[in-house]
Amino acid sequence: MNDDRLLSIGSFALLTGLTVTTLRHYDEVGVLPPALVDPATGYRRYRQEQVPRARLVRAMRELEMPVDEMRRALAAPDPSAAIARQRQELLRRAAALTALAAPGRPTMRIVQATINVVDRAELIRFYETAFDASFQVETGSFVFGHWPSDDFFLLTLADPDTHPGAAGPARFGLVVDDLDGSHRRALDAGAAQVYPPVERPWKPRSSCLIDPAGNHIDLYQA
Repeated sequence: MNDDRLLSIGSFALLTGLTVTTLRHYDEVGVLPPALVDPATGYRRYRQEQVPRARLVRAMRELEMPVDEMRRALAAPDPSAAIARQRQELLRRAAALTALAAPGRPTMRIVQATINVVDRAELIRFYETAFDASFQVETGSFVFGHWPSDDFFLLTLADPDTHPGAAGPARFGLVVDDLDGSHRRALDAGAAQVYPPVERPWKPRSSCLIDPAGNHIDLYQA
């Protein structure tokens, strides 16, 4: 393979609309491996022929397709069926949210989520730095807002005795006043980017990140 004809990860990112961080993540999870990884430097390089596949991955990402579904779709002869199913699922969610917002429905909302932990001290530092969250030792939770106001929410760290975590990483959403600023602070605090702030017709402007323990955070503009 002629290395001179390969694209750097930065050039590939510009051609495909995927950030360098996202390309590294998709290499690690087996969705979009580079054509070559330099054994001495670790630099990733891509072929021009990989651009259409990368743009397809970007479309799947914008439709919030899970990584496992991406892998299956890309392995299929025609991924369009999987993309169509995901688009219908998003439309179904939008319709459900619209129905929930209809007048006269009882007010009910989720006020707690439990996330998995790898390094407890690191995770506490991350949420305190990225979101100014206040950790409450007694409950083992970050406390957002004030009880019983509408902005009250508990983000609980998994504990084998009191709050066992899920079998895999958790995913939850936070509404923020400044999406771009919150997204940037989370990256600076150690998050990995799934996708940057983006406008979509069926929901508020949003972005997605992965915390140091592998949990996905969806941020929504208030």
